[in-house]
Amino acid sequence: MTELASFLGLCFLITITPGLDTAVVIRSVLRGGRAAGLRTALGCAAGLFVHAVAVALGLAELLLRSEAAFEAVKLAGALVLLVLGGRSLWAAWRAPAEPAGGLAGEPGDGAGAPSRGTPFVQGLLTNLTNPKATLFFVAVLPQFVPADRPGQAVPIALGLAAITVLFSVTGLGLTALGVHRVRHLLRSRRARRAQDALLGATLVGLGVRVATE
Repeated sequence: MTELASFLGLCFLITITPGLDTAVVIRSVLRGGRAAGLRTALGCAAGLFVHAVAVALGLAELLLRSEAAFEAVKLAGALVLLVLGGRSLWAAWRAPAEPAGGLAGEPGDGAGAPSRGTPFVQGLLTNLTNPKATLFFVAVLPQFVPADRPGQAVPIALGLAAITVLFSVTGLGLTALGVHRVRHLLRSRRARRAQDALLGATLVGLGVRVATE
C-alpha cells in the first residue's frame, strides 16, 4: 500500500505540472470550445497509454537502443509542436481581418470549426511523438513492479500505466473545462490575438526545445 500511495502521489505531482499536452489542450479549447478540448485531452491520454503499454511489454527498450529511432520520434514530436504553434501565430497575425463579435471557430458560427477527429489526433500525436513519455515510464514503472514476481510484472505495469493515464485525462479534462468557463471573458479581438500569440510562441518554443535537446 505504501508503494501504491507513493505512485499515486507521483502521478498527482505530474498531473498538476503543466507540459506539452496542457498547452495543446488549452489551445484546442480556445480555438474550438469545450468539446475540442476534451477530445484533445483524450488524445493526449491515449498517446500516453501507448508509451506505457510499450514499456510494460518491453518494446520501449528497442527504441532506447536505437539512436536513429529515438531521434526520429523526437523530431516528429517537435514538428507537431511547431505546426500547432505556427498555426496559432498565423491566427494571431490575421486576427484583425476577422469580424468582431466572437471567437473564430465558435460553435455555431460555421467558421473554422475543427473536424471531430482533428483535436483527438493532435492530442494523440503530441504525446505519441514525445520520447520523454517513454523515458518517464522506463524510469518509474520498474520501481513499483515487484522483481520477485516476474509472472505478474506485465499486469502490474499495465495497471500502473492505466492509473497514470486516468490521472492525465482527469487533469487535462479539468483544464479544458476550466479554460472553457473563462473563455467568454476572452472574446475581444485583442484578447484573442494575445492568446494565439502567447500559445503559438509557447508551442514553437517547446518544439524547438524538444528538437534541440
